[in-house]
Amino acid sequence: MFAQALRLLGAKRAFVVHGHDGLDEISVCAATRISELKDDMIRTYNIQPEQFFGEKAAPEALRGGKPEVNAEITRKILAGEKGPKRNVVLLNAAAAIVAAGKAGDLKEGIRLAEAAIDTGKAAAKLASLARFTQENG
Repeated sequence: MFAQALRLLGAKRAFVVHGHDGLDEISVCAATRISELKDDMIRTYNIQPEQFFGEKAAPEALRGGKPEVNAEITRKILAGEKGPKRNVVLLNAAAAIVAAGKAGDLKEGIRLAEAAIDTGKAAAKLASLARFTQENG
């Protein structure tokens, strides 16, 4: 239904996702149902975290906390810390990269997202955004 609405609104490429564990994003803890809009066609299918990372993560491994804790988690991911929290970022970033037409599939999108993190470009972009918001309120 949401993918159809996006098509009617003129979207060319989009992913509508729902983790079978209840997350409103692509999950690394369970299968994720995807309705993909591409070339005016909608295809619905499931993906598994094992397809990309060789294993499922335990839901507790993704737990965050107060804003300060979540900010620290983000800093660690952008500094290169590996694990389930990074994997969920990579997989969801990959979907955005594919939807933007910068990668042909999720595996290629993951490689591009990894490169953005590992080269420091993602951290630099976050720092730039933080400066902009501080200067422009």
